[in-house]
Amino acid sequence: MKKYADYDKTEAFTGDYEQLEPGGYVCKILKVVLEEKDYGHLLRIGFDIAEGEHKDFYKRQFARKKESNADAKWPGMYYQTVKQDDLRFFKGFIVAIENSNPGFKWDWDEQKLTGKLFGGVFGEEEFEIKQGKKAGEIGTVVKCRYIRTVEQVRNGVDIPEVKRLTSVTSAGTSADLSEDSLPF
Repeated sequence: MKKYADYDKTEAFTGDYEQLEPGGYVCKILKVVLEEKDYGHLLRIGFDIAEGEHKDFYKRQFARKKESNADAKWPGMYYQTVKQDDLRFFKGFIVAIENSNPGFKWDWDEQKLTGKLFGGVFGEEEFEIKQGKKAGEIGTVVKCRYIRTVEQVRNGVDIPEVKRLTSVTSAGTSADLSEDSLPF
């Protein structure tokens, strides 16, 4: 057998990998992209863990993914909608950022969110595996589900329940449809 190129530089997969547990983490915003949607705006927020044993968690994940996929996307993302008819959630997000960053006052310039800290409440979400031997099976991933203040996270937060996948039967009726998963 001929030795593969880059074999010596390749990190061995041993089955061990760093996992993020559900709970609260102090996070830092690295990048914000504003998108216009038919319902209003969407803030795409790239972030990473800023403190503790999982500091730079997404940076490490991204570096591993980038080794095998040049088109890898940043894994630490939070999506905040900004809808005129339901501004209370956006305002809650902004108040959490303001209260986590002394002296910061929101002035409608989304780029000024870069570098700001927030408290992230992380929970498990189910997803359908799309490729490979486990295609069609259900997996779970830990994602930032809510934004709170840094102080709230440091004082401890309740772990959210697992966000379950929903399914619709062939008759078109809901098998397990929650209000926030409806397709409209």
